[in-house]
Amino acid sequence: MKRTTPLLMMLLFGLTAAWTSVQSYRITQREITNQLTEALLLTQADMPADWLSTDTIRQFRGHIRQAELREKAGLAFYTGEADDRLAGLQSRELQLSSSVRARGYLTYSGWQVWRMSDQRLTALLALLMLASMAWSLGGIRRRYGGHGGPSPHLSFRMSPLSGDKQNSLRLTPMQEQLVSLLMSAPERCMSKQDICQALWPGKPDASETLYTLVRRTKQALEPEGRISIASERGRSYRIVM
Repeated sequence: MKRTTPLLMMLLFGLTAAWTSVQSYRITQREITNQLTEALLLTQADMPADWLSTDTIRQFRGHIRQAELREKAGLAFYTGEADDRLAGLQSRELQLSSSVRARGYLTYSGWQVWRMSDQRLTALLALLMLASMAWSLGGIRRRYGGHGGPSPHLSFRMSPLSGDKQNSLRLTPMQEQLVSLLMSAPERCMSKQDICQALWPGKPDASETLYTLVRRTKQALEPEGRISIASERGRSYRIVM
């Protein structure tokens, strides 16, 4: 469970950030369309008789609360079917007469609406997702000892396991790193694939190399007598003490 917790947290924060971003976008979208509808109704109240005057668009834009929206806002008048060719966001339809209807619209792209939305919570969740990712990667490196050398959990030249025989135990750096990986792994067991990835990253197939390393490490551990490497069903290796 401990191994998967950072990954689950990263997934949770990522999905929550995406959901929050979409919800914030939709809230901003509704707020803009509500402003357009409100401005349209107020314009109707100001100019009940002559809608097609030169002041109509000025009156309409003046009733929009957010100044940054006014310049891109416009009015569309039509008869018959609604004009679906209007770009951007649209207000609710307003019936001016038995044959004329109007709508307010705003030529804003989805990206512009998203920029207007409040994405602070989304940013915080994204940072938490990245922190979980870093935690997960750090845990993997600690678990497998990284690629920079043997794990500090075991040093054969100073190990009390060797007792009086410590001077006779001689391991190469690669042999030390193999045993260190196994000693630091959960239950001192590690799959062949994970060992190959840790010791020879980027090598397509290191199975034969690993087999040779294990065989020679077993031979080097024989003088110790109290520690050895055993194969687990041909798929993994375990330190036996």
